[in-house]
Amino acid sequence: MPGENRCAAGEFVPLEPRPEPGRQARPESGAGFLGELPSYGPPRGAPARENTAVSGGRHSRPPRRTRPGSGGGGGGARRISGDGAGLPGPLLRRRAERYPTLVPALPFDSRAGAGTAGCSFAELDRRARAIAARLGSLLSPGSRVLLVYPEGPDLAGAFYGCLYAGMAAIPLVLPTPGATHTVPRAVQRCSPDLVLTGTDGWYALSVDRHRTQVVEADGVRVAGEPVWRLAQQWRPVGVLRAAPAYHRYHDDGPAGGRLEAAMDHGDLAEVLGELAQAVRLGTDEENIGWIAAVHGLEEAVWRILLPVRVTG
Repeated sequence: MPGENRCAAGEFVPLEPRPEPGRQARPESGAGFLGELPSYGPPRGAPARENTAVSGGRHSRPPRRTRPGSGGGGGGARRISGDGAGLPGPLLRRRAERYPTLVPALPFDSRAGAGTAGCSFAELDRRARAIAARLGSLLSPGSRVLLVYPEGPDLAGAFYGCLYAGMAAIPLVLPTPGATHTVPRAVQRCSPDLVLTGTDGWYALSVDRHRTQVVEADGVRVAGEPVWRLAQQWRPVGVLRAAPAYHRYHDDGPAGGRLEAAMDHGDLAEVLGELAQAVRLGTDEENIGWIAAVHGLEEAVWRILLPVRVTG
């Protein structure tokens, strides 16, 4: 049954060796996911997506933080660097390499590991690589992907898979696996290039397959192919901080829905840095959620990203 695919805590999943530079399919030779990364845009001839909301106001996050330059002269402002500058995708890769059996979790008694549901770093990374490999064979970087899942490891793997593939994730978090009545409305409002779901085989989504691709993906198979095999086929994609990473979607019932402007990879890194600092200072779970909401992160998303940020 859908929703029952959970990770075993402490499960060891060995990582495959990194591919040689000459074997990378894209981007250009020498461009790695963790090294010097090139920019990317929409496919040639395709109109660029406007970074605005489909309906409703602009994204509500505050301006990016800067600090004055040091030394003499005019000073100026520069982006804050350091630990908070690490992007979420590369961070998971590093965690999986260094602590493969460690299980990311939050220091709260209730729902400590709800976002990743007991997946080890290695297992979460394997799921993400498998999904990224499939997405990369179907779409170009920068594409929008609607994630139709209940909260849990399948949603976490799909979200990180989008980050690995350089695509913008739009989570549509289901209260239960079969509660898919909001999907047609979300597809109409968000205009995704593809829908990822773990429930299509059990509860077929009401989506026009001639206009929007639907791919079923969970912790065992992605589009019918074993996760372990696809994970080996993944090749890193160059992703810049300013590339779109996440859209928050609000379902407003029969009246329609609202899609917020995209947060880029750098935005996610900065917000996670603030949340991690709040955790270190002993901030309680309720206020962590409030801080995340102020910056535009829905609960299901910060519960996926923050455990990876603070564990290890």
